[in-house]
Amino acid sequence: MQDQSLPLPPLLTTFWRMLLWDYIVVGGGLAGSVISNRLLERNPALRILLVEAGINANDRQDIVWPNSTNGQFGDFDWAYYSEPQTNLNNRSIASNSGKGLGGSTLINGAFWVRGHTVEYDQWAELVGDDRWSYEGQLPYMRKTETFMTNDTDLEQHGLDGNVKIQNRVSTNRTKFPMREPLLKSWEELGASQLPQLDGNMGEPIGIAEAQENRDMGRREQTSLVYSLDGITVLTETMVAKIITTTTTNGTIIAHGIELANGTEIYSSETILTAGAYRTPQILMLSGIGPAETLEKYNIPVVLNQSHIGQHLHDHPIIPTFWQLKDPSAGYARESGSAIWDEPQYDLGLDIDFLTTLPVPKDGLAKAIAEDEGETPNPDTHPLLKQDRAHVCHVLQYSGASTDGSSLFFMTLMLVVQAEGSVTISSAYINDEPVIDPNFLGTATDRYALREAIRTDIRLMTSNETVIGREIVSGELSDNPLTINSTDDEIDARIRENGAGCYHPSGTASMGKVVDTDLRVKGISGLRIADTSVIPLLLSANLQVATYALAEQAAVILEPNTA
Repeated sequence: MQDQSLPLPPLLTTFWRMLLWDYIVVGGGLAGSVISNRLLERNPALRILLVEAGINANDRQDIVWPNSTNGQFGDFDWAYYSEPQTNLNNRSIASNSGKGLGGSTLINGAFWVRGHTVEYDQWAELVGDDRWSYEGQLPYMRKTETFMTNDTDLEQHGLDGNVKIQNRVSTNRTKFPMREPLLKSWEELGASQLPQLDGNMGEPIGIAEAQENRDMGRREQTSLVYSLDGITVLTETMVAKIITTTTTNGTIIAHGIELANGTEIYSSETILTAGAYRTPQILMLSGIGPAETLEKYNIPVVLNQSHIGQHLHDHPIIPTFWQLKDPSAGYARESGSAIWDEPQYDLGLDIDFLTTLPVPKDGLAKAIAEDEGETPNPDTHPLLKQDRAHVCHVLQYSGASTDGSSLFFMTLMLVVQAEGSVTISSAYINDEPVIDPNFLGTATDRYALREAIRTDIRLMTSNETVIGREIVSGELSDNPLTINSTDDEIDARIRENGAGCYHPSGTASMGKVVDTDLRVKGISGLRIADTSVIPLLLSANLQVATYALAEQAAVILEPNTA
């Protein structure tokens, strides 16, 4: 990897302007690193330039381990905030995004989650291309991973990929003190254990063990596990726009990029991998986007494309905290129990299970009718005709107190109907994009999250479960939620505590902005290959899907080489 940063001296600036690259990849995050690596692997003669706004963090040790403190809101986070959210008490919500080689793999929680086959298959149906179905993307999911258990289903998982996947067994974290009561409590509520406790085989509804993309605790930064040797890399370099020309017959051709300092760099093909926030911003600053937005900021319209920046999806999350009846039992890491001093418990998150569940369909149908203005057909409506991986419940044994007296719960809504947007506030790349996820903007979403919180209450503090009967005394709050809490009381807590999961997608959707070969419609020589092209929200953290997308993108770009 040849790593340089700008500003460049005048002579070298002229060199960059004149040099023609086969590919310029804009954004050195997860997708950009994978695509650059695989393109060169498929064709070693290629000249590839990877341009990243952040620094090269490959040698930074302060982000490596689970207890590292330089994560979200640290050196490698754009640390964006949303517009005020109507359904979250008009609060501006953190919209974190990785900045640096490796992108969000520098700061994420390292959860390894594929999601449900349903959304992938809907994706393929929506765009008319089976390559984007679950089965179509499965070979690339398998190619990505080295799955670290002895009972691996080899039809679903890979054993020799770049990314190592660990779980409780592979790291010998086998004695979490609350494991058995938690498992029994979920079963008391009717949840079932998934085969091999593996939620990453396409059918995640049930109880699964948490999987993490770590190598015996070590963070798997994409720019390290997908080598960039042989790739020319510019770090600390902002791309201001895509260079285009329009021929006399109206054909629009992308020729490369213009940097924030005015330097022009030319390529045969340009690939945007700047993420669901920055990719639409770069497009709009290039004159590609909604004409009314471009005209507002005196940006010449190259292509009027109304869908750019629209259809933003993200997962809302609700944190809650629960008081233990007997902190000395050692359930929480901060309790001082000797089990937490064993070194293997520093190798991963203090989590046993991800429990993924549907929500009751009767209430869901009523909420859908409120949104859509008519009673849905339960046999045909996509949210009703089968169980969906609607919500994920995660109990973490740390982070709630300094004395081990409480536990931390995270409730994620995975199937989301509300759509938001990303737009610009100026014609300058150094100004942040304007982000509006529109969290809980539909009655369907508000109902689903309310029901998810009711499930949390039943799990943690009702007589239905061993946890509620013997372990937890109640929610840690001035106005604790109980099994008798009303809809209004639960909704108030959601509005007060709701946040986002930092899983943005959809702002340059496949079928609307790009075709199924990732080419920007209406422009030659320009493609997009990041989460912005995912046309619907997946019921998962987006790492796995982004790795698969990037792996397949390299094959699409260089189809006849290996």
